[in-house]
Amino acid sequence: MAYKKLSPVALIAAMQTKIEKETGLKCYDHVELNTKSPFYYAEIIRILPANTKTMFRDNYTVQIHCIAEVSPSSIGVYNMIQALQEAMSTDITLPDPFELVLQTDGGVQTIKEDETGEKHAVVNYDFMICYGFRCK
Repeated sequence: MAYKKLSPVALIAAMQTKIEKETGLKCYDHVELNTKSPFYYAEIIRILPANTKTMFRDNYTVQIHCIAEVSPSSIGVYNMIQALQEAMSTDITLPDPFELVLQTDGGVQTIKEDETGEKHAVVNYDFMICYGFRCK
């Protein structure tokens, strides 16, 4: 019997809902040219199987980009990082029958200034999601 895995679209949608509700800023999965900052942008960068003797599960690694308004100061991007980490300190809500086993903040990977003058930080999150149990 094959189990249905969580759709990457459903994971991104759950994250977008959480981030937008908790931070008040838009979270995109695709950014159009000249999108007005500040905003977040989420992308899945890796999906790895993490099955055990009793569970079928996958590990999803997601990068969330924090794009702050143009400013010579980094305070805007730091505030976005803090707001994101506070929002993601509680679990995202997944559709049934999927179970979130673990949600981990992987930390800030980089902070840079884009050619547009916007400050840009990348924060990693890992999600372990169970999609079925093994039966004998």
